[in-house]
Amino acid sequence: MNYSFNNSELEIVFKFGKCEDRHMSVEVEYENDVIAVKPTDGYASYKKSIHLPTSIKIRTFGKGIDDTKLDENGNIFEDMFVQIESISLDSFKLSDIYLHQKVSSITESGEEVISSYLGFNGETTINFFEKNTLFQICRHI
Repeated sequence: MNYSFNNSELEIVFKFGKCEDRHMSVEVEYENDVIAVKPTDGYASYKKSIHLPTSIKIRTFGKGIDDTKLDENGNIFEDMFVQIESISLDSFKLSDIYLHQKVSSITESGEEVISSYLGFNGETTINFFEKNTLFQICRHI
């Protein structure tokens, strides 16, 4: 058996929130291959064999100014969003700390947002800097 430690099975699980029965659009890009991710029952999964080190780009679009609904007290009761629920390499999930403190996005207006909650149009880059799957997993579990 010839196993290369810089090859890995990536899985990203997305949760979708809808507004007026519409979801945001999501595209995931790896090595110039762009895949549209569409939800079923509010969730979607992107799976791909990747070669480390690498970067994955996630583009969110289609949200307008009326796609967050507030009640009379200013509380959100309906919102169009995408949230990265989990990221796994070879079935090992990266930590919640990674998801909530290391996922960096740039909004359409150029603002940087650190969060796995993507309630805006923009681009997110997931960087895997390690050359070895085991090191990458240990770095973020």
